[in-house]
Amino acid sequence: MLAATTASITHDDPYQAGRDLAAELNDALGASPDVVLLFAAPTYDPHGLLAGLHRRLAPGVQLVGCTSFAEINHEGAVSGTVTALGVRTRDLAAHALHATPAGGDSFAVGLALGEQARERDASLLLLFVDGVRLHSGDVLRGVQSVLGPEFPIVGGLAADDVRFERIREFCGRDVLEGAAVGLALAGPLRHATVARGGWEPIGATRRCTRVERDRLVLELDGQPALNIYREYLGAQGRDLKTAGIEFPLGIVGTPDRPWRGDDHVHVVRAVYGVDEARGGLRCNREIPEGAEIRMLRATKEDLIRGAAEAAADLGRALPGGRLALVFDCFARKMVLGARYKEEVAAAYSRLSPAATRVGFYSYGQLAPVAGQTEHHDATFTAVVIDG
Repeated sequence: MLAATTASITHDDPYQAGRDLAAELNDALGASPDVVLLFAAPTYDPHGLLAGLHRRLAPGVQLVGCTSFAEINHEGAVSGTVTALGVRTRDLAAHALHATPAGGDSFAVGLALGEQARERDASLLLLFVDGVRLHSGDVLRGVQSVLGPEFPIVGGLAADDVRFERIREFCGRDVLEGAAVGLALAGPLRHATVARGGWEPIGATRRCTRVERDRLVLELDGQPALNIYREYLGAQGRDLKTAGIEFPLGIVGTPDRPWRGDDHVHVVRAVYGVDEARGGLRCNREIPEGAEIRMLRATKEDLIRGAAEAAADLGRALPGGRLALVFDCFARKMVLGARYKEEVAAAYSRLSPAATRVGFYSYGQLAPVAGQTEHHDATFTAVVIDG
């Protein structure tokens, strides 16, 4: 049976922050952890931070993590910290993995990670990807090409305070850029996952009749996508820098899984920019040509309630789970503003009080839907683990 604890540190000296963080983990567990998940604000020098951490951790610790937009510890959501989960795994096996692109090939990165996970007989993969330098969809497809589409993968895309400039990944003692890192878990574990947005679909269902490079939606029902989107937004469409996050698109059907005629949203896609000249909508994640979409909206209360309902689903699926890992979205934090901590608090109120909790705000989330891991935007995702 595993034992776990979390700690958060703020300190002007990154080396001292790492030392203090490791000391807190060691003291709470009574020994150095076997596994560390590390999420750090991008303001910390990562090299000094890892040097301080490893000064007080056991040599064989399996450490992975990344930079974040904000962090989530056992008490709730925080910002500007170094936050870590320490685990004594006992009967479980855990292996830190990483891969970097050769010639910019994101699919090959996923392929390498998948091979590493398969060699270690993984039954669950935690995955953290640089989604700015890598095509995260190709990374995911590469992993799934090895492990199979139904293999459970959860995690998120590393972040850097919405700068989209320099993102770091951590694996062991190494600070990586443009990489993907993972933690392969094997052994007698049980888990349950959830992905819930809280967004409400409104208006007609429209088909993406022209999509370029999987991310630029040029036509909806044969008409310029930007015109339809602006018509839907009305006066709020004058500032698309924020409207695209507050009013995302919901994929309700794909060519292989047609829309069922209900309000179920398969995955959420935020609009991060427009192509004025061509009348297109730019999304950071894939929208396949032929997909059926609906416009989405939500109040702050809807988002908070969605997170609470997601956590309640986890509690029913795996009551008594010992670890709860939360991968939330920076877009939700931006929409919620000063109320962002309420979302995590609402989710925590539905989880077992015995569960040790940690996570971070990411640029995108990875979690299964209908048995297959998908990329998500603006979605509250989590996994509960027991073992």
